[in-house]
Amino acid sequence: MMERTDFLHRSKEDRASRAARRREHILETSRRLFIENGFHGTGVAQIAGASGVKVGQIYRDFASKEDIIVAIARRDFSQFLDEAALNEAILTGNRAAVHEWILTFTSYDEDVDGYRLMPEIMAESARNPRIAKLQEEMRDRVRAALIAALTAYAPGERRAEARCDLADLIATLGSGLCQWVIMAEQGGRGHRTLCAQLRSIVERELDALERCETCDTPLSRRRVFQVTVPTCGCGIIADRELHG
Repeated sequence: MMERTDFLHRSKEDRASRAARRREHILETSRRLFIENGFHGTGVAQIAGASGVKVGQIYRDFASKEDIIVAIARRDFSQFLDEAALNEAILTGNRAAVHEWILTFTSYDEDVDGYRLMPEIMAESARNPRIAKLQEEMRDRVRAALIAALTAYAPGERRAEARCDLADLIATLGSGLCQWVIMAEQGGRGHRTLCAQLRSIVERELDALERCETCDTPLSRRRVFQVTVPTCGCGIIADRELHG
């Protein structure tokens, strides 16, 4: 009886594993077709022909083509944002890792095809309320993650407004870079110079964000002293809220 139970359990796991692989195959095939032909230029029949998965099975895995679009967008977005890596860096107090995570918004990913999906999603959001809601959700997640990263990097209530402003700036630069990469790729232009310039802008703003408003001491080079009378100057904490 125990052997039969184990066999049935393994069989269910095998079926779930095969289903997950099939869904992933459908998503990868659909992603390639969407990039080549656009959302409206790609039908489920084309996805079936290119993937080797029957139309009926595709509809059992995904209720509609729209569900496939949403699944691809969510997957690609989660891989880019990598909230797990950020959370780990914050929980372990790894300030350098938080810093590098922030700078990913100014770096160029070799997966140019991923950038080509962005205009399709933006265009679809103007026509499709569900995609519009998804885009709004992704925008909110980016902003929340950036604010969390900036709070870990430069804490203090007095910096709250500055962190929100910088989060918006970084998100805007990252979004603009995505659009620029597509146009530059079509024109055969490189990306390193622009990415370096954007990185320099964000580095400058991060440096300004972490400095003490009174003595201009960077948080990364702060020294902590126990003082009874608030004073300021070269590492002595005058405002513990500002210095962490």
